[in-house]
Amino acid sequence: MSAAAMGARILVVDDDRDLLALITMRLQSAGYTVAQAASGEEALEIFRAERPRAVVTDLRMDGMDGHALFERLHAEAPSVPVIILTAHGTIPEAVAATQRGVFSFLTKPFDSRELLARVAAAVALSPPIAAERDDAAWRREIVSADPAMDELLRTAHRLADDPQPLLLKGPPGSGKELLARAMHQCSRRARKPFRVLPCAESTDAEADARFDAALDGEGTLLLDGIERLPLPLQARLQARIGTMGPFAGRRCFARLIATATPSLETAVHDGSFRADLYYHFMLNTLTLPGLAARRGDIPLLIAHFTAQAAGKTAQAFSPEAMTLLCEAPWPGNVRQLRSIVEQALALAVTPLVPASLVRRLLAEENAREMAAFDDARRAFEHDYLVQLLKTTCGNVAQAARIARRNRTEFYKLLARHGLDPVRFKPGTR
Repeated sequence: MSAAAMGARILVVDDDRDLLALITMRLQSAGYTVAQAASGEEALEIFRAERPRAVVTDLRMDGMDGHALFERLHAEAPSVPVIILTAHGTIPEAVAATQRGVFSFLTKPFDSRELLARVAAAVALSPPIAAERDDAAWRREIVSADPAMDELLRTAHRLADDPQPLLLKGPPGSGKELLARAMHQCSRRARKPFRVLPCAESTDAEADARFDAALDGEGTLLLDGIERLPLPLQARLQARIGTMGPFAGRRCFARLIATATPSLETAVHDGSFRADLYYHFMLNTLTLPGLAARRGDIPLLIAHFTAQAAGKTAQAFSPEAMTLLCEAPWPGNVRQLRSIVEQALALAVTPLVPASLVRRLLAEENAREMAAFDDARRAFEHDYLVQLLKTTCGNVAQAARIARRNRTEFYKLLARHGLDPVRFKPGTR
């Protein structure tokens, strides 16, 4: 057993107490830590509390059987391997189970060495990410105890060394760049540079040169906001990805990670983002949840940000202030929470940050968020129109059809943003 697998926690589920004890003894003698459950319902509770590296379950059990338990576990944590044991297995049944995602299907009576081999293979595909792992420093800045985030980080760790392009989706402020940096840190490229290339750039010669130089570099290249990448650069990126597999035959290449907001699908639909490039990145996709979907992490994040701001007069938040922070909507996600916490700690003149200060900062922040949203909407509308006119070479009728607007309304939009379609026609500067 490898050092990484030593002591790995395995959940064993069987309503036959004697068999449960026998499997436990075999696994413990091989160096594993074993959690026992006598029913599917009990197994679910233990799984959520302890999150094992792998699950070994009997198929035939009273109440929730092995198939039903697998479906529940797979829905919550698809990266955790499940091995099903049965005395009535058939080849078609085993094939069907593996097609649904069951890691392995063993028929009883089974050979102990075969069971241990299957468990070892399952553990190898289910790397730990928390305290049981010595190299968990890679995700130290990603503060979370949320089961969905735990599952996301397991998958991210497994994909860290995958050479294929990766897409990180999620709302603004959800931590996409932070996750990309963490994946770079735990990959074989960790000693190489991590570079960020903003995608909202023009297509002049200087921008083209920067883009090519970034693709030719080593390490990890983060394409920030790929939905804003101009079409000519999209074509160049697609050509590079499509012929290199990835970048085969080149002396140096970067692992490509792109970030995108939910508007990427809209950009594909309206033609401002290439569908073929989109599908290349969609092969490996991780979606980060907004902070409102992981409210249990808010106290942990507040404690983390407070510890980072040590030396301020305030060292903690009052219970009423904590309640306000935990119940706020957080449209700006973790980034907005951090901003509020840092401001509150800097402005407070008492050891405990009062609720009145948090309430005022939230009101001010929400007002800024609304203003920022209006600005962002105007900027998006302008960029969208420019992209449409570039794509259609200034053909207003075609651009209006793509935007699903009549020509009169479309001309009003152009006038509002000071855009002249003639400038986008071929041969016009």
